Amino acid sequence: MRAIVQGLDPALVTLALEGPASYRDQYELVYRFRADRPNHIWQADHTELDIMVVGANGKPDRPWLTAIEDDYSRAICGYTVFTGAPSALNTALALRQAIWRKPDPSWAMCGLPDVLYVDHGSDFTSHHLDRTAVELHIRLIHSTVARPQED
Repeated sequence: MRAIVQGLDPALVTLALEGPASYRDQYELVYRFRADRPNHIWQADHTELDIMVVGANGKPDRPWLTAIEDDYSRAICGYTVFTGAPSALNTALALRQAIWRKPDPSWAMCGLPDVLYVDHGSDFTSHHLDRTAVELHIRLIHSTVARPQED
C-alpha cells in the first residue's frame, strides 16, 4: 500500500488531502501578463498606509494610497493619497496624474497605456472608469475574483 501511495503524483495527493485551494496555490501555473515596452500595461491598486494623520474631521485617520505602476519598468506613473475609502474619484485622480506630463522632467512616465489591469474593487468596476477607458482607447482588464495574479 505504501508503494502505491508513494507512486502517486504529489499534486494529486495535495488535491485529495488538502483541497482545491491548496492545490491551486502549489501547482497551478499562474498566467501573468508581460509588458514588452513602457505604457503597454499599467496596474492600479490601493493600500491603506500604516501611518496615522489628522483627518478632515480633526480625528486620527489612516490614509490610503492609490498607485498606478508601469508593468514594464515598474515605475510609478501616478498616485494619490487620501483619507476615507477608495473611490472612483481617487482612482481617476491617480490615472490623470499617470497620463499627464509631470512637472519634474526626471519623472518621464506619462502617456496612455494600452492596458489597465485592476481588481474587482467597486471603484475599478465603476461605470466612470469603464467609460474613461473606452474614450481613451485603454483595454480595461479585471483580475479573476479572489485570484488577483490571474487574468
